[in-house]
Amino acid sequence: MVDTAGGVKLPHVEALARLRRERERRALHELAALRRREADAEQAREAADVSLATEKDAQQAGERHIYRALRRSGPLQPAGLDRRRETIKTLGDRVDEAAHGLNTSTSALREARQATEAGHLRLIARMHDSRKWRQIETRVRDQGLRRLQARAELDSEDDTQLHYGRSS
Repeated sequence: MVDTAGGVKLPHVEALARLRRERERRALHELAALRRREADAEQAREAADVSLATEKDAQQAGERHIYRALRRSGPLQPAGLDRRRETIKTLGDRVDEAAHGLNTSTSALREARQATEAGHLRLIARMHDSRKWRQIETRVRDQGLRRLQARAELDSEDDTQLHYGRSS
């Protein structure tokens, strides 16, 4: 094991580097999942928007039909009038449900976008950490190599002194 001046051993740095790479990979996978969730939420919102427009069109068409029928039919029995009122109420309820669905899907989309942004920020932080750790790894390796070279030079000098010391 190579011990650096800071007391950090190369195997420890390598283990931390593996951990860093794993965290960065997890952050990438998390961001991809969050982006898929955002895309799904966008599709759901678009579908809810179409549904609301369809229900509004159906409501307008139904009301037009009922009001035209009322003008042509003359006096109505209370049961017939109640039935038409109930139809208009049902059409309005369907529009309200579609509007609620649009609000819900819009909120879900907003939350998905916020989660994606937070995931993106976490990935940026991981990448920044990654750059710092690569610098640390490089410094530790370089320092280890310098120590090995210095030790080799000392050993070489010792061998030279021993060799020439015996010759004299």
